[in-house]
Amino acid sequence: MSPGQVQPEIIERHLAALRGALRELRRHQGASARSLRTDTTRRWAVERGLLLCIQNALDIASHVASTEGHDPPTYGDSIDSLVASGVLPAEFGEQFRAVAGFRNIIVHGYLDLDLNRVARFLGEDLEDFEVFARHIESWLEG
Repeated sequence: MSPGQVQPEIIERHLAALRGALRELRRHQGASARSLRTDTTRRWAVERGLLLCIQNALDIASHVASTEGHDPPTYGDSIDSLVASGVLPAEFGEQFRAVAGFRNIIVHGYLDLDLNRVARFLGEDLEDFEVFARHIESWLEG
């Protein structure tokens, strides 16, 4: 794949969508697995919000990877590509890579979705999306 040119407006649209979903998810921060199990409306909102945050981050990663001349075969590899290109620090990229697998669980394994894991992610890992967004913005400005 030959490198292209970054289209900041595409990345900025994804960042805005990511942050919009993140705002909604923060309203549910602290929700327990039990509340997600018993309140279907809340569960669907949380699952959809997580999926939107993850997908927007992965779409940004894929866009940047392609402009860098990379053709990553998986979403996880797209995150690795951001590390290789210096967009994300290695330690954060290694940690953030897990969102690709979590996306697949939400999309494909929803019947077996571990609500304890969802609640833990909701309570402990939402800030990772903001950290990701700041790294992308710094890279765009640089």
